[in-house]
Amino acid sequence: MVDLKDFSSLVDSYYAKIFYHCVKIIKNNHDSADITQNTFTKAFINIKKLKQIDSFGAWIFTICNNEIKLFYRNRQKNISNSLYFDIEKISSKPDTIKKYDSLYSAIDILEDKYKNLVILKYFAEFTVKEIATLTKINEKLVKSRLYDARKKLENLLSKSEKSASSLNIYNLNQERKKEIMSTAKLIELGIHVVSRISVNGLNALLKCAKNNEKFSNDVISELAKIEKANEFTVECGGKLSYDEFIQILAGCDWGVLYEFEDTHSVMRDVAAYLGTGGYIESVETVLYVPSVPDTVNWYKKYLGWDGGGEDTGHDIVHVFRNEGYPYRGGTSFHLRRADENQPVTKCSFFIIVTNRQLELIREKIINAGWDKVSDIHDSGFGAIRFIVEDLNGIGLEFLEWRN
Repeated sequence: MVDLKDFSSLVDSYYAKIFYHCVKIIKNNHDSADITQNTFTKAFINIKKLKQIDSFGAWIFTICNNEIKLFYRNRQKNISNSLYFDIEKISSKPDTIKKYDSLYSAIDILEDKYKNLVILKYFAEFTVKEIATLTKINEKLVKSRLYDARKKLENLLSKSEKSASSLNIYNLNQERKKEIMSTAKLIELGIHVVSRISVNGLNALLKCAKNNEKFSNDVISELAKIEKANEFTVECGGKLSYDEFIQILAGCDWGVLYEFEDTHSVMRDVAAYLGTGGYIESVETVLYVPSVPDTVNWYKKYLGWDGGGEDTGHDIVHVFRNEGYPYRGGTSFHLRRADENQPVTKCSFFIIVTNRQLELIREKIINAGWDKVSDIHDSGFGAIRFIVEDLNGIGLEFLEWRN
């Protein structure tokens, strides 16, 4: 298990390498700094998945390359907004990053002979001797150009920013590393709190984050019951941005996401942040059957599930339209006619029943005249079930929890 101290050592070891890798590809200091920041944040969120810490070097570069791909994908203007979710709102820069924007802009407009040396010295953290070897410029000239570069930066920066930003070039990477570790600490504390807060408290916290408001009384009363919640509140200043909340959720077990009233929206934004399918709207089931009308009629007669039309080649079965059958949730699946290119589907469905109605459902199916119905069996862990085979040989397993 990697703690904050261990992760800080990894950041110290790899920050300059990751940033320099980004600069070589992106050719822009602003974006390279953001990608580096995101790379380490996502590394901290996912580091529990890394089996061997010795593999961290290769792993962090893999994350970085994925972030670079995500950067280019988001920048493409010809991609329809209907295909991709708005990742920009998740990856917008926090205030701690924005304070360096003027400095990065100034560096970007330097002549290459100055800019390249600034990057090698203050971002890639090479010594003057190493820079001289890399650039085939003598050390005296390296020092002279670095001095000139700093003077040019001072002139480029506005008077109001000169005293703060021009000095930060000497320890810019250290400041960035501190920000990474501050984010990592907030995420670690946030995961601890979010995994222990009640459903009502979780939704109240989400509301505050979306509105960028200080913690409400409902949230505060929930936090008072949780260990380390006070430390968490101090770390975030009693307020979470939506971006920060999504980062915390990205590090939690996915079961937490099902506790939100707007589960779909939260899952979408977490997936968009992680870059793991944020552009997918939904995944639906398609069954290929010998006869679409016969299959629709069977489900309607024996289960009360209704079809959507008269099309013989395609239809949609609405599973929970009939309120007489107490199934949990609400969904549908597609039917298409099988042919020589697409054979009949062989699969099983898992159907969760509520309200202690399992026996009644089985009795209705049998009374309707269908005999391919099993007895009710104990499935263990307090659940019971029975299985029905439909006219196409698809297994329908009905299960209900009784404890």
